[in-house]
Order: sequence, then C-alpha cells, then structure tokens
Amino acid sequence: MRDYEILFILRPDLDESQVSEAAARVGGMIEALGGRHERTNVWGKRRLAYEVGHFREGYYVLQEFQLEPPRIPELESSLKISDEVFRHLVVRRPEKAKSGDGGRPVTAAAAEVPETAAAEAETEKTAETEKTAETEKTAETEKTAETVETEEQA
Repeated sequence: MRDYEILFILRPDLDESQVSEAAARVGGMIEALGGRHERTNVWGKRRLAYEVGHFREGYYVLQEFQLEPPRIPELESSLKISDEVFRHLVVRRPEKAKSGDGGRPVTAAAAEVPETAAAEAETEKTAETEKTAETEKTAETEKTAETVETEEQA
C-alpha cells in the first residue's frame, strides 16, 4: 500500500455535524476499498479563489490514508458522484526512508542529498585534476618552445 492524502472541498451550506459525517463517509470509502484511514484534518470554511458551481466558499478537509494504487480511480469516481464533495485532489505522499541519525524517518528527496553532494564533490575533483593536467601540459609546451629557441640561436 502507498501513502496518499486527499484534499476535498465540501458544500458551504453544510453545518459542522454534516461536515464531520461527510469526512467520516470519505474515510469509510477508503476503508471499504481496502485502505487504511490515518488522519483527518478539517481546515474549516474558506473562501474559494474563484466561483465553482455557484459556490464562493467551502469546507476544506485533508485526509491522509494508505491504499493500493489501482483503487485510487475507484475512490475518485465515488467522490465525483458525491453530493457533498464538489472538488477533490488525491496526491501521493513522498516515500519515507531511514536516516543514519537515530532512525528518524526522512523523505526520499532528503535521503538523496548526500548522493548529490558526493556527485558534486566528484565533479569538482575531476575539474581540478583536468586543470592540473592542463597546467602541466602548458608548462611542457613552454619548455619545448624554449629548447627549440635555444637550439636555433646556437
């Protein structure tokens, strides 16, 4: 199962109890599809950036859950026909990797930083080596030119 989060917007004409019931229904849909509901965060009533379906505001709810990837389209189709939810977005959360400092989980992107730093250090080292080789080659060329001039003068 993969980690996902869903942000959905509920109609503004619902009261607080109906918002809680709607959030519980979405959690129930996730569990009915074989997923595991982890957390619900009700952000409350907020103004929309633009009018959607004659609504200027709505209740924002964020839920975190785990679900098999092939089941996501089923969840989305269920939300599309819901009367209470008029917008939703499902996003895959980043994978968590074990870190070397006490086993605290870090995101996969943060785990890649040392590899990137090592690659940059290797690139700098290669550039320095090439620069040193070029300097030595230039010095040899100058010595050869001086030797040729000396032989011509003699």
